Amino acid sequence: MKVRTQDEAGRWFAPERLSARQSMTPEGFLLCQAVPIARTGTLVYDESELVNEDGPIVQGGAGGIVTIERNPDEVFRAETIASFEGKPVTMSHPEDFVTPANWRELSMGITQNVRQGDGIESDLVLADLLITDSVAIEEVRSGLRQVSCGYDADYEQLAVGRGRQMNIVGNHVALVERGRCGPRCAIGDSEVAKTTDAKTKRTWRDRVMTAFRAKDEAALEEALEGAKTGDEEEEEEGNEGGKGKTADSAALASILKTMRSMDRRMADMEAEVKKITEDDDGDDDQEGKTTDNLLEPEPVNKTVEALGTAYTGDAAVMTDLRSRAEVLVPGISLATRDAKVKTADHICSCQRAALTTAMQTADGKTIVEPFLVGRDLSKLTADQVSAVFVGASELAKSRNNNVGTRTTHVTKDFGRAPLSVDAINKANKEFWNQGRN
Repeated sequence: MKVRTQDEAGRWFAPERLSARQSMTPEGFLLCQAVPIARTGTLVYDESELVNEDGPIVQGGAGGIVTIERNPDEVFRAETIASFEGKPVTMSHPEDFVTPANWRELSMGITQNVRQGDGIESDLVLADLLITDSVAIEEVRSGLRQVSCGYDADYEQLAVGRGRQMNIVGNHVALVERGRCGPRCAIGDSEVAKTTDAKTKRTWRDRVMTAFRAKDEAALEEALEGAKTGDEEEEEEGNEGGKGKTADSAALASILKTMRSMDRRMADMEAEVKKITEDDDGDDDQEGKTTDNLLEPEPVNKTVEALGTAYTGDAAVMTDLRSRAEVLVPGISLATRDAKVKTADHICSCQRAALTTAMQTADGKTIVEPFLVGRDLSKLTADQVSAVFVGASELAKSRNNNVGTRTTHVTKDFGRAPLSVDAINKANKEFWNQGRN
């Protein structure tokens, strides 16, 4: 349907109207209007997602669950609304926040006209998303609709397991399979939902590809399981004569075969490692020796009701991360994400951000560059970033400990001429005559 349309402010020119809230520009860009990108209310986090160098920012309740409140005064704060204006649209959350250094490869579009909703949408932050990347446009038209914001924020403890989010500053808006705000924060398309056009229907293949791009293992398994049960119905609606069904079944069989092969290879590798470990243990065994070790502490039984918290797993890793980041960049504030990002990806992002900030000073460069060995920090793998981060933090810690330490002590007299022989004899004579007077 061809309609010459603009919004009330004349902001957009979208000749082709696809649905109630989706239009196409003359260049083929996809305009998604009045998209809810955030909401007020409560969000659920794990305690390990909200930590700093001193431990959890908000102490979790039973099971480490934290419920965070978003008050309207904070969500609709003028600074918060303005911080999302003009920010990029991304495909899932990137490892690092979007910056001028990585904008070109991460940006899939732009966010504009950010405002508070009206009526039943008064608890939502709405925005217009102009998606300019062909792959992202295809994903949205195929059914990738939920959105999730990437931002910085401060947190206040209200009670055990409850906190408040404040001072929100936006960085990007991500297209995701499942956002923390749920399906309410998604691109609207009421007219497309009424049609049975197979081209706009999201198939299992689309879900598999999206899960691969987002590195979401749970979503990938769910997509493959759904393919087994729901593929027949999709094929009957979108294909003729059973040809599509045969092609889809062959593709599914190929993927499953590859996954089974990978499972077998992993099992073989684990068996080899186990065998080597058992052989090493057998060489060290001696008859009559006891198996206990008095030097090793007994394991501690942990309960969520315990007054003291022993930080293990993700919480311990994040505590160490923030401690080292503080050594490299005193006062640094590491970012949080409004989606379920893998812990490993978030750790790599924080390490890279700390190193980048440290290198903005001359002292920081002298600490970080010896470990880069001429390499580009933005192109390093997660393991390489971790090695540079740990090495640089240890070097910074060593330098901090050595500040003020004196390695030598030299004493010199200044302003005195050398004593003559007569002066030396006179001084000696006075010294030896002291006891006779």
